[in-house]
Amino acid sequence: MDNQQARGWIIDPVTRKIEAATLTWDGVLKRIGADYLERVRLPEGGELWVDEEGMVTPGKTHWVLGRRHFLAGAAFLCGDEWTDHDGAELPKVAWLRPSAQVEVPRARAYPMTADGWAAMQRDAKEAQGHLELAAVGAEPATWPIDGQSRLADAPQIGDFATGPDGFTGMIIAIDGEMATIRFVDGREMQINVETMGVDK
Repeated sequence: MDNQQARGWIIDPVTRKIEAATLTWDGVLKRIGADYLERVRLPEGGELWVDEEGMVTPGKTHWVLGRRHFLAGAAFLCGDEWTDHDGAELPKVAWLRPSAQVEVPRARAYPMTADGWAAMQRDAKEAQGHLELAAVGAEPATWPIDGQSRLADAPQIGDFATGPDGFTGMIIAIDGEMATIRFVDGREMQINVETMGVDK
């Protein structure tokens, strides 16, 4: 899966933007600044890959998914099993107000007794209440109107692309915002995907 690319969206709570992107596993790690990714399966379909240590890493920006789940740091939304997302069912995303305070979850141990079970349920309700309070006044995120067309138009391995020098070659690799193009004469060049023309 390391080199398999998927089309989807980067959700960035710092810039408060959602952008269409085609990324590999390593490209996502680099783009969202994480060492490990954790998968969140969505009821709408698709998978959200987030920084596994985001909620316990100081300085990460928090945001709301589906009105009740809080995440920290950027994330990548793609299709099931790291495939292209079809753009049909997109989850609700909201940005917290700047003054919102989110308590970092604490590790807790409970005895396997009736009292331990009751304490665990009470603490879970309290934590949910803190999260709902932090979400008051959250601003709904805007998905790009042209999201699906941008996903369809995103460069893919095997596409022919024209570089800034006017020469056309085949895309042989994509890593984040950079694509590697191989030309007929054997030359290879890395080009930012935003600056090249793609022949679909």
